[in-house]
Amino acid sequence: MRKIIYILFLLSISFVFSQNENFNKSDSIVWRKVTCENGTEQAKNDFKNGIYNCFSYGLIFESNPELSLYIKNYIKNKYGINTKNVSCVITEFSQCYSKTMNDLVLYKFGKDIFKKYKKEAEDLYYKDKK
Repeated sequence: MRKIIYILFLLSISFVFSQNENFNKSDSIVWRKVTCENGTEQAKNDFKNGIYNCFSYGLIFESNPELSLYIKNYIKNKYGINTKNVSCVITEFSQCYSKTMNDLVLYKFGKDIFKKYKKEAEDLYYKDKK
């Protein structure tokens, strides 16, 4: 019985140390990525590669979740734009990423793209409901 307890104790200690090491490594990566310059650069790279992420931040109340999902899928399928509410925490990285990406998307698709796709999707949604 003592041997089993001793072995379990050693195993649990080894897991604790391995988790701590991995946590420290990933934590240092996160802090290197959160600068504004990195956010701007990442947005430009994503845009160049055809990845259009237009994220929103904060608490969102959706009066019609089904319509919201329809609009999200519509813009993804028609324009390739990913829209999503990601969090309430806005870092320098995310702020600069979002500003740069939104500017690039508006330049590519037109200043009215967000109003345009919402109207198109709503019209199709209600037409399909009839």
